[in-house]
Amino acid sequence: MNSIYKVKQITSLYDSCNTCGLPIINCLCDSAPKIKTDAKIWILSTEKELYRPSNTARLLELVNPNSTEIFLWERTKTPETLISNLNNEIYEPFLLFPIENNENKSRKVKYKNTRKIPAFIIIDGTWKEARKIFRRSAYLEKLPIISLEPNFKSNYDLRRGVVDGNLCTIEVAMEALKINGEIESSQVINEFFNLFLKSYKAGSSSHQVK
Repeated sequence: MNSIYKVKQITSLYDSCNTCGLPIINCLCDSAPKIKTDAKIWILSTEKELYRPSNTARLLELVNPNSTEIFLWERTKTPETLISNLNNEIYEPFLLFPIENNENKSRKVKYKNTRKIPAFIIIDGTWKEARKIFRRSAYLEKLPIISLEPNFKSNYDLRRGVVDGNLCTIEVAMEALKINGEIESSQVINEFFNLFLKSYKAGSSSHQVK
């Protein structure tokens, strides 16, 4: 996604990198591993979310640039490129989203790999923001939903009020890659994600990560 924005600082002493989101003393861009997954990861995000230094969608795009794409969600505009992708028959799109009640239960599916390219759509943001995007995006209404049920607690602890049982964006992507059989790529992302968490916490105190 091409957008002009400046990531918020988490320490008054250093600017944040607009790519990885970390204070420049702990920028990980040059050390990021590069992978290319078979599955596509399409992330639907608000610009407000992309300003947050704790955002993990940018991190996924940094590690997996050829298979990850971030699309901007706006209330008055539709993401035409994403809609075009959804209508492209070479892809098998799935929406990754928790099903809370019976309203969307009929759309819940178990993942099955077909001859098409799997495309996992993730709504990026707080739980409140994600539900709003889910309800207000007509182009998502007919997509089959994969509702992940992780048997582990999220490692993401950079924000207050995180709902128990929910995963952050990059953790959702890792689980999607696992069900597609891309275990090694998921492990590479996870190692880099853990380094990001460590670097973020050090940077928030204006310390360089060791």
